[in-house]
Amino acid sequence: MDLLTLKQASMERFRNLFVFSILAGFLFFGLSSCETTGLDGRDGRSYLSLTYSVDEPQYVDAGNYAIPEYFYWDEYYRIQPGFYTMYYDGLLKHGYSYESYAWEIDYEVYYLRGEPGGYGYHGADAADMYFTIECNPYGPYYYEDELKSAGTEENEQISVFADSIVVVKEQRNMGMRLTYRKAEKRK
Repeated sequence: MDLLTLKQASMERFRNLFVFSILAGFLFFGLSSCETTGLDGRDGRSYLSLTYSVDEPQYVDAGNYAIPEYFYWDEYYRIQPGFYTMYYDGLLKHGYSYESYAWEIDYEVYYLRGEPGGYGYHGADAADMYFTIECNPYGPYYYEDELKSAGTEENEQISVFADSIVVVKEQRNMGMRLTYRKAEKRK
């Protein structure tokens, strides 16, 4: 073999090694960047609305910063999960006289977590929940807006005690717990 043939063979070997290195690099970085575990789904958000029946209360303290002091009835405000105390009072007309009422409500909002991601798939996002507390002169009530939240089966438990009433509504791991009692009117 002459020198020219050796040089061409050496160049061919170098080119093959270079191409192989480039392909191996693409393959290594391409496979290592594949995500094998999916992302977790987004946690559900909770929204709270206040409404009234019979007569509009004269004073409402929602007990949280999500609902401002001057709010709109039947408008949803995003609320973080937690424990809150609400108070409302007003006058109810009975014929020609008025009767005052006041209610205090301890409520807890908790929410559904997003589904965890798994091997090769992303977890599903949790449903947003829309709760409404109805300020009624005869005692508050709350419900969940079926039209806006995921249609899952609802579980409701009501417990009556001498000084308070406890209502718990849940849908899977999301729900609200409400304890209410008559209160003295604030001055």
